[in-house]
Amino acid sequence: MQKFEIKVIRDNRTCIVLAEEGKNLLEQLREAGIYISAACGGKGKCGKCKVRMTMGATEATEADCRFLEEAELAAGWRLACLSYPAADCTLEIVSDDESEFEVVAEHREEQQEHGAAAGACAIAVDIGTTTLAIQLVERESKRLLHTVTGINHQRAYGADVISRIQTSNDGKGAELTESIRQDLLRGIGRLLLEYPVEPEQIGAVAIAGNTTMGHLLMGYPCETLGVYPFTPVNIETISLPFEDLFQEQLTQAGEQEICRRIRAEVTLLPGISTYVGADISAGLLSCGFDRLEEPCILIDLGTNGEMAIGNKDRILVTSTAAGPAFEGGNISCGMGSVPGAICKVRIQDNGAEVATIGDKPPVGLCGTGVIETVCELLEQELIDETGMLEEDYFDDGYELARTPEGEPIVFTQKDVREIQLAKSAVRAGVETLMRRYGVTPGEVCHVYLAGGFGYKIDLAKTIAIGMLPEEFAEKTTAVGNSSLGGAVEYLAGPEAGRRLMQIVERSTEIELSSDKDFNQFYTDYMFFE
Repeated sequence: MQKFEIKVIRDNRTCIVLAEEGKNLLEQLREAGIYISAACGGKGKCGKCKVRMTMGATEATEADCRFLEEAELAAGWRLACLSYPAADCTLEIVSDDESEFEVVAEHREEQQEHGAAAGACAIAVDIGTTTLAIQLVERESKRLLHTVTGINHQRAYGADVISRIQTSNDGKGAELTESIRQDLLRGIGRLLLEYPVEPEQIGAVAIAGNTTMGHLLMGYPCETLGVYPFTPVNIETISLPFEDLFQEQLTQAGEQEICRRIRAEVTLLPGISTYVGADISAGLLSCGFDRLEEPCILIDLGTNGEMAIGNKDRILVTSTAAGPAFEGGNISCGMGSVPGAICKVRIQDNGAEVATIGDKPPVGLCGTGVIETVCELLEQELIDETGMLEEDYFDDGYELARTPEGEPIVFTQKDVREIQLAKSAVRAGVETLMRRYGVTPGEVCHVYLAGGFGYKIDLAKTIAIGMLPEEFAEKTTAVGNSSLGGAVEYLAGPEAGRRLMQIVERSTEIELSSDKDFNQFYTDYMFFE
């Protein structure tokens, strides 16, 4: 098979990738360990994997023409997943969300980082579908010592768990496992290099994440996760030595060499079901559901909408396919929570006023900005109750701002439909859980909104578009990364482990796909009230 060279330029640094004919650029970059976002998993449907081929540009495909302007095509811009070079070429990766993704690590038991470690230390980890959060804590006091965050580079294989499952089933499971283990080792190495603690002082590592992330971390096959009856390989508590989990990666640790001195036990926290994983059981522990007298609700808003209702005696859980819209996925000008992403929107007669993350020049629209935009368009009657954009904006979308290069950032009719699907899935899931539990919105004592998206959204606007009941307005608290908070709680001692198992044992999953009430709610809440 013919070999050739791809010169890759990123951030004024150049590397050479030895490539094979017959593979697209996205595949070549993945195999070389070069991250590039591909929310759709490389199917040519999201337009996020843009690169600029400055030499040896491939012929533009139909998808290239759909996502890129004529001037961009002429300048060599292509979608990496659809570009199949056969000879030497040069490409630029101009920007991505690798280092600037805004990751929420705060949680309900948050304490300020301060002082040197006074007792035994441990590491808590949350593996999100999009991001990673890692904290060093004192075990018994749960005092936070240091935090590092980063991106889950499995994003290069797709934005959601379904894409990851499919990628694993297509023979790339080992690549996904290698990716997350390298990410974790890199993050833990940073933690130890940035805070004055010896690796030998780390007594334990607790990891929480959804079931798919757990399977990919452990190297389990995912064939049964995506097909009925959705059977996981193992969602019980898993414990093994640190050096065993990262054995292959530690032999080539490089800058993470400090991790070779860790002798801790790693515990992957237990999940409840295939689609209600350890991130939710950890979140329930963090919010103290095992001690509640009155029914409360936990809603984790992210790539998937996972939720639970209950108290110390009984808990019902479920998961609904909200899709990646809340994280900027499948949105025309959508992006992650990076500097320059529009996060606040106000629309008046003279147009839109926007605010961005970090007050940087606007470059796209993140999940909170999506909610803000829909709410403002509704208030200005530019969207009707069916979700139809006013005729003036139906074809080209509503312009919110322009990038520094003068490119319009628009919100389109397709984008409205994406958020309708997402918000109706969440609302229908909440309504179904309450009906199965036998309570009304007014009888729910408290609502905990978890996840990075839930931590940042404007609750009033979320209610205004119908994603949550009006009765939740005065009883909702954003708890941040409750999955990480649960991992921290678990590390405090054996009592926390017993509490977590009690939560898992008292939880029952409600399957929504065949639930008549859910399907009716889903249809009803597709409309804007």
